[in-house]
Amino acid sequence: MKKGSKVRVLREQSYWYRQQGTVVSIEKSDVIRYPVVVRFESVNYGGTNTNNFAEFELELLPDES
Repeated sequence: MKKGSKVRVLREQSYWYRQQGTVVSIEKSDVIRYPVVVRFESVNYGGTNTNNFAEFELELLPDES
């Protein structure tokens, strides 16, 4: 997983559950619980289109190039 990767959200409690997003950044620190920032096309109830996830909560999608 790297910046620009397409991912699908596996966290059931997330507004974007099973939706596709793009990785914006990945924090390298082991202290951060949710190091992967993902941006989505749709916004949630609060008007936000990004959220942080742990790597195990994301499914890497095949590259379409």
